[in-house]
Amino acid sequence: MDTLAPATLVFRRRSSLERVALDPALEIGAGGEAVVYEVPGHPGLVAKIYHQAGIERARKLTLMLANPPRMPEGTSIAWPVDLLVRPDGFAGFLMRRAQGPRLFEFYNPVTRRATAPAFHYGLLHRAGHNLAEAFHALHAAGYVVGDVNESNLLVHPRTAAVTLVDADSFQVRDQEAGAVFRSRVGKAEFTPPELQGVSFNDVDRAPEHDRFGLAVLLFLLLMEGTHPFAVRMQPGGDALPVEERIRRGLFPHASESDEVHPPRLSPPADLLDPGLRALFIRCFVDGHADPAARPTPAEWVRALETAEAALAQCARNPLHRHPPHLSRCPWCERTRLLRGRDPFPAAAAHAPVQVQPRPRRPRVAAPLAAPVSTAAARAGQAPRSGQPAQVAPPGSSLAAALGPSGLGSPAALVLPALILWVGTHGFVSFLALVVFLNCLVALVRTGWKNVTGTSLGGAVALSLMVLMAMRVTGSAANGDHGHSVLRDLPAADPAYQAPPPAAPVWSYDAGAWEDGIPGIRSLDDLLLADLVAAPPARLSDPGTPPEPGHPGPLADGYRVDRLPVLDNPDEAARTLAWFHTAAPTPGATRANAVLWLHVAADGHVTADGRRLIRSTSRQVADAAIFTVPYLRFRPAIKDGQPVDVWVAQRMVIEP
Repeated sequence: MDTLAPATLVFRRRSSLERVALDPALEIGAGGEAVVYEVPGHPGLVAKIYHQAGIERARKLTLMLANPPRMPEGTSIAWPVDLLVRPDGFAGFLMRRAQGPRLFEFYNPVTRRATAPAFHYGLLHRAGHNLAEAFHALHAAGYVVGDVNESNLLVHPRTAAVTLVDADSFQVRDQEAGAVFRSRVGKAEFTPPELQGVSFNDVDRAPEHDRFGLAVLLFLLLMEGTHPFAVRMQPGGDALPVEERIRRGLFPHASESDEVHPPRLSPPADLLDPGLRALFIRCFVDGHADPAARPTPAEWVRALETAEAALAQCARNPLHRHPPHLSRCPWCERTRLLRGRDPFPAAAAHAPVQVQPRPRRPRVAAPLAAPVSTAAARAGQAPRSGQPAQVAPPGSSLAAALGPSGLGSPAALVLPALILWVGTHGFVSFLALVVFLNCLVALVRTGWKNVTGTSLGGAVALSLMVLMAMRVTGSAANGDHGHSVLRDLPAADPAYQAPPPAAPVWSYDAGAWEDGIPGIRSLDDLLLADLVAAPPARLSDPGTPPEPGHPGPLADGYRVDRLPVLDNPDEAARTLAWFHTAAPTPGATRANAVLWLHVAADGHVTADGRRLIRSTSRQVADAAIFTVPYLRFRPAIKDGQPVDVWVAQRMVIEP
């Protein structure tokens, strides 16, 4: 019997009885079932030691060792290579080491830019292709993944090769004995409708179940992290958890529906290649009642190969790739929607931006103004020799249409400026803004002079610009968002609550927000540690989680032993900073927003469980709401079990 040296864990390899000593200081990670260690002297291996290693696990891993799958190029698995034993029996196993960013870091545009800045839409297709290849190989070998989720998949930042980890959670079938070693875990977001609410301890998984989870992963990859069953309910509609939406088959991207709509910030469904979109409809619509109708991994492989090969490249940004059936680049459109935040920024990839020049409009032959004098023009005289006619600059066809006293005159600025000053709502305000800007462009291109050659146009234009700047600055300083030209933009979320026009900040209405949240008497009752984003948009200190039993005056029936703890503060802070579009100003103070979040027992914020309580500005409110889908929590604990809970989360933007 081995004597355990201090601070070491000693095991034997089952195949050769070779001694393996693990140093607890070399721990890589720990979970509810096991701890993973580096193996001294073997940099390509790691050891997974179970807290409770039963004989059933040993038999399952023995079958896996005897029957490894044949993985195609571009795929790999952290597969077991040997079992580890000690005098009291089976303890764990050795497996190949796998490192790299996880799949969710690629479909989140913020983490993708930090992890793999050159990872374009074509590589997202290739990663999906490799993922489907891996599922196909596993199913061909008789394995079922079972616990399909975004955290068990690694992606190479340059080649898009895919590696599967946590292989010991696969479902394994012993063909000779007729036994099935089940996959006993799973995430609701990737679980098909027929298994929602079913105990995984009591069900044998099938490849059709994996096909649903695979399709969800592919949809997340190709749709910027939008879950296929993320929905925006009609006003007054019931808020449904993701399990219920999957159970009901509420896939909003298949066709128009009066009940549900895609989230406002999700990419449009026509972003997808038509062949891929048809497969998603087969999986989530036809396959809802008929699991056999769900596309196989081999079908996804062929469709993704075809779609990637057909992608067109944007003329303005070499990282913008899109299906050829789209007439305009959807990523340029999305950049405008996100107020300049490019999902695939060319600069981040250190790649030269190849911008094709726009075709120049033919220059107008007719003179915009008389070359000699107004009197000569009235007399119909031609220009004197050697004195070319003045022509409209490119893009000023409106000025030409309105004649010599049109947009080139300072008088044209007066009406739109007055309309903007008054703050008329809707289309009129937008049209006035367009006309105002056209007037300025025309004046700039004529040297800030009107058609008579005087400087009156420049003086009037500058005066109006100063007045408009004073108006906008004064409104922002007073918190008056009622005169913002952005006020008619759609809300970022159905839970977005518009403030009263005269309110300096959005205020917390206890009666409104406490409805349906029993036992909460004040905001501080359930306020978690602040999430802070500051240049360079990394969270330096996420703070400490609340103490057990915190907070104070809660109803006994609502008290929990531990509140949720944010599990990805660095990623969340980067996302918050990325979505915050307001430029820093001298002397600015901390901007913040506070939201109620409904954190489910699996640690995710439910799609309809986000409510804005208050915010110091529209920009930080938008950024906070946009960041919510990227938050991942360790769930609240009550009586040793994870439970749903409403909590308040403050998100702070440092100046």
